Formats: sequence, structure tokens, C-alpha cells
Amino acid sequence: MNEFKYAEKISRIKNPLDWTEEKNKIMVKAVKEMAVFHNRNSDEIKALYAKYKFKPESIRTEKDFERIPAIGVNAMKYHLLTSLPHKQLELKLTSSGTRGQKTQIWFDKPSLDRVQAMLETLWRQEGFISSDSTNYLMFVYDPADAKNLGISFSNMNQQRFAPVNEAFYALKKNKAGEWEYRKEAMINKLKEFAKEGKPVRMFGIPSFIYELFKDLPAKDRVSLPKGSFVFTAGGWKAAEDKKVEKDVFRKRINECTGIPSENIRDGYGMAEHSAPYEECSSHRFHIPVYNRILARDPVTMKVLPNGEPGLLEFITPFNAMMPNLAIVSTDIGYIDKEKCDCGHSSPTFTLVGRGGLVKHKGCAIQAADILKKK
Repeated sequence: MNEFKYAEKISRIKNPLDWTEEKNKIMVKAVKEMAVFHNRNSDEIKALYAKYKFKPESIRTEKDFERIPAIGVNAMKYHLLTSLPHKQLELKLTSSGTRGQKTQIWFDKPSLDRVQAMLETLWRQEGFISSDSTNYLMFVYDPADAKNLGISFSNMNQQRFAPVNEAFYALKKNKAGEWEYRKEAMINKLKEFAKEGKPVRMFGIPSFIYELFKDLPAKDRVSLPKGSFVFTAGGWKAAEDKKVEKDVFRKRINECTGIPSENIRDGYGMAEHSAPYEECSSHRFHIPVYNRILARDPVTMKVLPNGEPGLLEFITPFNAMMPNLAIVSTDIGYIDKEKCDCGHSSPTFTLVGRGGLVKHKGCAIQAADILKKK
């Protein structure tokens, strides 16, 4: 008997951006079975649930999700919480954390397969999966140097959705072991890729991408083939002095590459939650059916109505290795009141900004420091 029958089903559901009553019922059952599992297999979760007198077997409807005691994202920076024997570890990723504290993200094989399936169904619905040989400009840390840094894995992982002809990385370590941004090399590779005539996909941190294109001379501008995309992730964070509005960013990329606005998408995610979010063609973040997001009042922790900003809580029932079923982040945002005009039925959310008193000294801040060296 599959202990995670419904988690398996919801993780692989087709068209996750279109919610239906049947899909939502599967989601409720998936959350319940994962909550029951972690309560039985994690001493920390068992104690947490007991403290708030929460019985996971009581989950009957989506409204019950609000009662699940959630873990604060910062707790995961200081405590490794697992619900399976460590020998079942399949993949371990780390994220750069506050004041040197790093979050460890662990997956067993079935959990990793589930989150990979979630990303695949999302990308398939949005038309991002292609059989065309593709060139990649990666505005992230070269995984050969970054090892198991989460953002490098995520971007390399997305290369599986279009066959790789060549992948070229903007960030590599020099002989002194310091990260360097290879701007001129990226410009040359961009022109080389344009001449080859294959679709080009660009992934990475928006500050690095914009650094390449903001002052790009007319002689270096190109017209990239149909099927080319730009996918950003990680936000600007500490690179606030370089930040531009998204419409300005998209306009500049279009001027320099010919890539249409609908093919320039931003992604959102957090290592502790791991589930994917991508902008739709109307540039709004939809909530896939295998995820739920709540906005909570930061003082009372009550769930706020749509349109009111609060601390974002994320719920996703895929990971058996770690009890990150429900995570309260330090990000501020709200669930949108209006439906999106892109055609998908799922609700959308708006990210307002990062919460907390201490800025995250993560990979994006390191990126800002690297750009300042130029």
C-alpha cells in the first residue's frame, strides 16, 4: 500500500493551474496523509501538534489547513528536522542564510520525484517544454564551483525541459577562489548563440541579467529565434540600487533580443518550501493546485482576507523526508482579489517584499557584491 497515495496523485496532476473540485479534494487528502505521517515520525512535529492540541486526522476541508501548526522558516536555519532515517537521503541542498546560517533541504527519492513532477506539470501547462535543441545563458553560479547551492541546482534542473546544446555560466570562481561575473564573455556568447539559430533560454538572478543588457550597445543587440525565453528567479534583494520595475526590465530585454514580453517570466520560490511558482503570460503568480498560500497577520497570526498583506504561509504535501508541510516565511504578500485574465482558474498572489529585521546574507546579496566589484 502506498503511504502517500494522494501526495503522489496531486504532485502529478495535469494542468495544476486550473483548480477543480476533484483536484481540491485530492489536495485535502494529500495534506492530511502528510500531516499524519510527520506527526508519527517526527518528535518535533509531534510535540508541536500536541502543544496546539492539533490532531492531523481532523483535517477534512481546506479550512482546516489554517489550523495546522506551521514551522517558522528561520527555525529551519538552526534545526535539521527529518521524518525519515538519514540513510534514505537522496539529495541535500543548502541555501545561504542569515549571518552564515544555512538551511539544509533534504529529499528522499520519492519526495524528490514528487517535487520534480510538480515542476514538470507546471512547465508543461505553460508551454515551456520543448524538444528543440537549445542554448542556455545561465546568469547563476556555475554548479561546478557552487556545488550543492540550491539556486544552482534549481536553474540547472530546469535545463531538462529542452535539450541542451550548450550551457554557458556567467559566474565562475577565479584562481583566487572569488566569484567573477563574466560580462564580456556572456555578450560574446549571446552573439554566438544568435548566429547559430537555435532557441536561447536565459535563467538567473535579474540583477545579473539586467547588468548585461542595460547599456548594451546597438552593435551587440541580437534577434533571438522563436521559442527563446528568459526566466528570472531570486529577486533583486540587496541589489536595490540596480533594481528596475518589471515592465522596464522586460522592455529592455525585448529591445536587445527580440524576445516578446510573454516569454520573459519571473519565478518565485524558497528553499524551505521547494514548490515552484512561475508568472503566467499576464505576469501574475498563480498558486498551483498542489500548493496553498495563506497571508497571516504578523501579530495575531490570524488568516487575512484576500487583498490584505501579511506574512505568507506556504503549504505543500510532497516531502516525507522533512516536515516542511506548512512553513511561515518572512515574506510579505497577499492573495489577489481579482481573477487573472490569462485564462487559468487558480488564484494568484502578489509579493510585497521581504519581512524580518535582518537582511538575508544569501546568494543574491553575494551577487550584488560581485556586481559592485565591476
